Amino acid sequence: MKKIIVPEVAELVCDVTGKPAVASIKMEFWYGSSHDAQVLEADMCDEVAEEMLKLLQGKYPQLKTRDTKFL
Repeated sequence: MKKIIVPEVAELVCDVTGKPAVASIKMEFWYGSSHDAQVLEADMCDEVAEEMLKLLQGKYPQLKTRDTKFL
């Protein structure tokens, strides 16, 4: 969730807790999906992001994070 502070400055806050956001997730559903043409986007604070990561990797352990510092 984007919180406009002044027209030129925005603060990203967690969609769940309202705390400062440190991560986001986006799912885009394509043709053939039961959610065709829909998008799910969420900004998350650290605690919510950790819970989501554990949930996803607990169910699908093949999903791994990767370091983007070297891209």
